[in-house]
Amino acid sequence: MPQPLTLLALGDSLTEGYGLESDAAFPAALERLLRAAGYDATVINLGLSGDTTAGGMRRLRAWLARNPGFGTSDESGESAAPPCLAIVELGANDGFMGLDPEDMEENLAAILTLMAERRVPTLLAGFKAEFADDPDYAEAYDALFPRLAARFGVPLWPYVLDGIWGVPDRTLWDGLHPNAAGAERMAQAALPYVLDMIGEAGADGGSQAGPTP
Repeated sequence: MPQPLTLLALGDSLTEGYGLESDAAFPAALERLLRAAGYDATVINLGLSGDTTAGGMRRLRAWLARNPGFGTSDESGESAAPPCLAIVELGANDGFMGLDPEDMEENLAAILTLMAERRVPTLLAGFKAEFADDPDYAEAYDALFPRLAARFGVPLWPYVLDGIWGVPDRTLWDGLHPNAAGAERMAQAALPYVLDMIGEAGADGGSQAGPTP
């Protein structure tokens, strides 16, 4: 019988499923794919429309305080049962609001630190500043995701809306937010990264590298 596993999906409207029923949102689609692959997976939807990296950091801290068993169960480094993983999908709204990429990077680093402290394998979902009319801002924004992935030793999903943004068959009326087909595409894109994390967690007890000084 497959071992249960829990995956926390922390994000904004792209994770929450803006304009969609909950069972059509990205986390539900990913859970179905994982179950079809033979895993007894539960994907928790911790998405909130309009949220920023700062808001996501605060919400994660509050959620972890309410769920102290998520991640490492004790100081010995033993993995929690069931195994825990995470996806961090935040930053789009920071960009749309023109917030400082340095602040955004600091917030995401704090989130990844919280996950590393709990030895939770984490997938960092990236975004691209295609919306920006300032090339310097776009360059700083786009660079922070791979830099954080390298610093924390986590996999990077380079662009969550690849093949979705501006594609009528995969978006709502605004051409940005995924419809059910777009959420399914997001789940299919995330699946290989998640399967790799599951395999690595099984091999090394769920350890995750901490930040590189």
